[in-house]
Amino acid sequence: MLKKICTLIFASALVLYAHAQNQAQSAANQPAGQSSAGQSTGQSSGQPAGPADDQPVQEDTVDVTLKIFKWAYSNAMTIPNIGGGVSTVRASKDQNIDLWYKSGDSYRILKVSSGNMSGSIHYKGPQTMIFYTREESLSDDGPKYNYREACRMTIPLGIDELFAMMFKTGKTVMFYPINVSPKLLPKEKIAVINMTSHRVALMVGGEPKLLRSGGNAIFNPKHKKETSVELKIARMVQKKWKPVYQNNISVPKDARCVVLLYDPSNKASPKFNIQVLSL
Repeated sequence: MLKKICTLIFASALVLYAHAQNQAQSAANQPAGQSSAGQSTGQSSGQPAGPADDQPVQEDTVDVTLKIFKWAYSNAMTIPNIGGGVSTVRASKDQNIDLWYKSGDSYRILKVSSGNMSGSIHYKGPQTMIFYTREESLSDDGPKYNYREACRMTIPLGIDELFAMMFKTGKTVMFYPINVSPKLLPKEKIAVINMTSHRVALMVGGEPKLLRSGGNAIFNPKHKKETSVELKIARMVQKKWKPVYQNNISVPKDARCVVLLYDPSNKASPKFNIQVLSL
């Protein structure tokens, strides 16, 4: 009986919150910036993007520290379209291709293995961070390197720390960056990324929010214990919010955390899974 009452209370709270936050959350859940190979992150308005005199536009420069987590799933995962909507990209077997980026005047290799977090990367350069593949050729003067663009990631202006999810499927690479500066994501808060193809309602430590597919939000939860936070998930079933997940998640003490919400098979009736990353 108690469990049924708690379920009804949770569902009612989500419905009330949904009515109050639905429109505002749609705008708030947009990722900070992202791009796949050969694509721009900007949206067309139907008007020419360049100035009337066709002079090149000087791009803003950024100076940030970022960490990149390379998503480990391949064949078992369907990645939501993180640019919005519910279309998906079917993951395929990963190919071992190194990526390079240019910081200042030097090319540096991106060191991150599948299912792991990179070390801290200091990037100083244009707001659009470009990743390259490298081809080596031999000459009488020794090896020469040709760098070919593989993908891009747009870094938001005015931040000094960034976290990015890296999805690498075959030869295709996509990045999903979010602002995790200590001011926005201090130790007592938790960032959640909805990597499923379902719109969900979350209650993290008693704080409710709506998340579209591919959306992210930052919660200021109340801890049940020193290193434990209660997480509840509901999704829309026949036009009603239905609780589908409830558990306590462990968060490291004095750590800033990002929680990944995903469904390995991405079926119509999802099986939600949680992975906690410490920054």
